[in-house]
Amino acid sequence: MFIIGRKTKEELNEIMSYYKTDRLWSWSKFNTYHTSPYEYYLKYLKHVPEDRDDCIYVVTGGMAHEIMEDLYLGHIKYEEMDEKFEDAWITAEVADLKFDRNDEKKNKSVKQKYYDCLKHFFNHHKMFEQHMEIERFVTAKIGDNVFQGYIDAIYRDKDGNFHILDWKTSSIYKGKKAENECGQLIVYAIALNQIGIPMDKIRISWDFLKYVSIDCQQANGKWTTREIERNQIGVKLQTSVKMWLKKCGYEDKQLEYLDLLMQTNDVKCLPEDVQEKYKVNDCIVTVPITNDLLNKWTTDIIETISEIEKKEERYENLKDRNSMEAEKEFWDSDDQVEKQSYYFSTLCGYSPNVHLPYKKYLDKLNAKKEQQDNIFAGVGEDVISNVQGKLLDEDDMSWLNDL
Repeated sequence: MFIIGRKTKEELNEIMSYYKTDRLWSWSKFNTYHTSPYEYYLKYLKHVPEDRDDCIYVVTGGMAHEIMEDLYLGHIKYEEMDEKFEDAWITAEVADLKFDRNDEKKNKSVKQKYYDCLKHFFNHHKMFEQHMEIERFVTAKIGDNVFQGYIDAIYRDKDGNFHILDWKTSSIYKGKKAENECGQLIVYAIALNQIGIPMDKIRISWDFLKYVSIDCQQANGKWTTREIERNQIGVKLQTSVKMWLKKCGYEDKQLEYLDLLMQTNDVKCLPEDVQEKYKVNDCIVTVPITNDLLNKWTTDIIETISEIEKKEERYENLKDRNSMEAEKEFWDSDDQVEKQSYYFSTLCGYSPNVHLPYKKYLDKLNAKKEQQDNIFAGVGEDVISNVQGKLLDEDDMSWLNDL
């Protein structure tokens, strides 16, 4: 099903009636369980409000989506993107939102990188020539489960292929990482397929806003493609540009051009005949839709939701008789918490005071650290004894004479 606009509660109820189901899944809800069953329990069963609102990643992602949506819907002009970005960034700074909650030095470093990369994007984004549909609502039935969601952007190319595009402010995904992160896009592909679009005519991609994809000509005439963070273009291209400046006869101005490239991160500051050696584009990563990938994700979705529903049933049966046992149905294991420790420390909306498995994990780490610190207890006393000659005499150091 493919529908225009944001859905009201009444419209969602009609969709459930159409599919003869009593619940709709979102990727966010499904992925919450994948990340942390206990967070799923807090958010969707207990409806506990999040007690941490200092994470900037959610804000940067939302801000980027909003700007791109406004651009392609014609609500703002291209040159207005930068101003809108600056306004949103100032708002985030005033709220003192954090990229890293535990390390202020790292927080400042990451914040500067995000700012530089996103500002570069909003001043250098290459607009798609095709007509773009934005925030289209879709539904997909996977097994007995119905998913609903909004596609960031979708367009049709000259060959009749439908491109599903997701704006991403995160680090780039490649190879296996991309296959392990593309579940939401696969759901959207299934949604299009279920309204009659052949799967071989569907493409799924991310546009990684912090990066550029640069085709670079080598000395032998061959071309190679590099994905580079936008704030590192000047650094990463130094060797290549230095070579071409020399080959094209600009050796006397080499330092001047290289310095300008470092300052601007823009190859347009170079002489035209050197610029021609580089083709700069947005960083679009496309994941091929194979039968294996479809089977991997449909199996995972069906099995995971079955697991969730069984736990929910046990939880409902237990909660009135033994609330602690009921809660343990969704308790994160130590391995799960350790695997997601960065998420809990930096991204999670729940603090350790609320997310109890994470608190237990931190308590264990602190206890282990204290135990390690205690290993050195009494060492000073031994040293004093040695100095006083109670454990060593002069003959004990005679081995030094053999050196």
